[in-house]
Amino acid sequence: MYYGVVALLTRALRQDARQFRNHLFRLAFVGFIYLSLLIAGIQSFVLGAPGLRFFENIAWLNLFFITCAGIGFFSSAITEEKEEETIGLLQMAGLNHIGILLGKSTSRLIQVLLLLVVQFPFMLLAVTLGGVTTHQLFAAYVDMIAYTVLLANVALVCSVCFKRGGSAAGATTLLMILYAVVPGIASLGLRDLLASGWTKSEWWKSAILTTLEWLQSSSVFFEINSVLQTGFDQPILTKQVISNVVAGIFFFGLAWLLFGPCVQNADAGGDSRGAVLKSTSRVRFLSAGRAWINPLSWKDFHFIGGGTSHLIVKFMAYVGLLILIAVISQYPGNWLGMTFAEFPSVYFSIMLGALILEASILASRVFHDEIRLQTMSSLLMLPRSIPYIAYSKVAGCIIGLAPAAICLVAATLLLPDFQPRDLGNLLAEPAFWGVIMIVLVFLHLVALLSLFVKWGSLPLAFFLMGPISFCCPIWQVVFIFSQQVTNDFWGKLPATMTVWVLIGLICFVFQMMIAARLQELGTK
Repeated sequence: MYYGVVALLTRALRQDARQFRNHLFRLAFVGFIYLSLLIAGIQSFVLGAPGLRFFENIAWLNLFFITCAGIGFFSSAITEEKEEETIGLLQMAGLNHIGILLGKSTSRLIQVLLLLVVQFPFMLLAVTLGGVTTHQLFAAYVDMIAYTVLLANVALVCSVCFKRGGSAAGATTLLMILYAVVPGIASLGLRDLLASGWTKSEWWKSAILTTLEWLQSSSVFFEINSVLQTGFDQPILTKQVISNVVAGIFFFGLAWLLFGPCVQNADAGGDSRGAVLKSTSRVRFLSAGRAWINPLSWKDFHFIGGGTSHLIVKFMAYVGLLILIAVISQYPGNWLGMTFAEFPSVYFSIMLGALILEASILASRVFHDEIRLQTMSSLLMLPRSIPYIAYSKVAGCIIGLAPAAICLVAATLLLPDFQPRDLGNLLAEPAFWGVIMIVLVFLHLVALLSLFVKWGSLPLAFFLMGPISFCCPIWQVVFIFSQQVTNDFWGKLPATMTVWVLIGLICFVFQMMIAARLQELGTK
């Protein structure tokens, strides 16, 4: 029994220890810390507390990296075995349910925790730069470890319950949004109840207030922001640490209980339709229907982008988010710290991030199914060129971005300072196209890495953007150059056209690399 519990975990850890690329990735992460340390040292000549600024940047970078790992790395722990139909083989090898969960999920958790552990000794250099204490370092890393434990096991439950990695990643993303939003709502509720005269004199009021207090303190984002404040002297084991670890253990147990029923009820053979409805359902207009003139775009819109049903659900969710932010802004001193006049700007920022996040996820999945199902060679046998196939698949995914794009345009129109005549000036702004260039480079990098790695192309691309920016600082030159031009339209136009040429060249190089990799995969 002991062997069946730890066999797969031991094998996964040994394989991780023997793979050179994993150690190289950890070394590269430390190198990125040294690069940030160098930048902080240069900033120390003009800014105060360089150690605190350096540590703040690394802390938020770690949180973003861990969150991306939860979406693309932890959530695929069990779904990849379901998609490859190898769960039964693992059970035939004598592995019990908890052994499979430990080997597939806990091993990944340990790999991410090693990334945090390996950088901690180097982060002590922030103390020597000034502005931060060792106690703050320990508190921040304990907070991030607890958050990683929670995120890994929440993603594990989603991976057990869903049949496809995309569905599990989407559910994990939704739960992480709730994790970030619920503490703020609990803070508002707690403040209103205390203002109305509630005390802990009665047991049921005490239970409600205590629950709201724990929910308010459960978010790592609020806790890290508190840790980064000068003069932090709170204990290391906070409510956030305790609640996240306890919740992580609970979700692991829940995944253990659900593993048997979910695996036994999994369909044998064939690939799942995901969230696409069948044409025989009552809401037939939401089904995939007949193929379009371009069947590749039709296929990717429905089976990667989610189809019409996903478009409606996402649009309703984004509109609901707009209403929620507007309602929260009515409360003075709300946890977002905004007034009603500022809520369009907040919604614009959220929708911009949502659009980029959706595009990144689709970029990581656009060629995923063909590689996973080993159908790339069959696809390339069609009487169509590789660019036609690739652009058709991308076009189908772009249609799935319509709700986020529409809501982003609506948020732009709601901005108090926006005027229609400003649109022309914005399109002639070199800095605007510099931002577009950064996003396009990132999306191309995600798509390219998805052809080389089985999972984790999104966090890996984000990690590589730092060294790319340092070694090839094209957009920094663009931003500096944009400050030197005149403010009129014709003065900005030459710089803008230069950025257009750079965008075209960079996209062309990336697309040639993607086409070459697709050709290589098609010959296997």
